[in-house]
Amino acid sequence: MVRTALRRIQKWDKKLAGDVLSKRVRELKPMMFSQIEAEFPNLEKVETKVKTVIGNYAIPTWQNPAYLNFSREIYKLAKQFCGRQLRLMADVVMIKWLTLGLQQDILERIRDTIFTLTAPTP
Repeated sequence: MVRTALRRIQKWDKKLAGDVLSKRVRELKPMMFSQIEAEFPNLEKVETKVKTVIGNYAIPTWQNPAYLNFSREIYKLAKQFCGRQLRLMADVVMIKWLTLGLQQDILERIRDTIFTLTAPTP
């Protein structure tokens, strides 16, 4: 049976009640902190490599955040997928950023050198 919209709203409201949410965050904060403590240095390394790659191209500096966002998306996908599935998902992300006006050769360089992915074969 499908839950009604009203029931979903009521459950959502209870989950976000101040004391309940505060208690959850307090309980989970040590685990959350240890996760980000381990993850942020890795992300910093990736972003440093991306800045090195885009520094070799004559692109406006205002576009740097877009290339960094592309790399963050691939980084996140690499945590969820591997192999052919990761390459396919990375291709989808690349199409998105190409549509938003980024340069294909730079995106491919980031994908191939930093994440050691290549375009999926059809």
